[in-house]
Amino acid sequence: MPHVQENSIRILPHTGVHSVIMQFAAIHMLTNREAEIIGLIAMRGLSNKEIADHCNISEKTVKVHIDKIMDKVGTRSMRKLLATIICNVV
Repeated sequence: MPHVQENSIRILPHTGVHSVIMQFAAIHMLTNREAEIIGLIAMRGLSNKEIADHCNISEKTVKVHIDKIMDKVGTRSMRKLLATIICNVV
């Protein structure tokens, strides 16, 4: 029987995830709105339209915020952006 390796990923409670998002936002000098948007993406998996509805802003404004976040983090990929957040946890 092959050896099964334990999963080393830590499961954080909701408040822990929020703390990671806030730490990430501080490191990358995100505005409060940018931190809110990245939190809605990372923690709730919301689409741009859902974020726009939640924040009472246009979908275009959401895209502008995401572009600014990506510029500050230094990536053009949502996958890499989310991976950067995850790396703050592990």
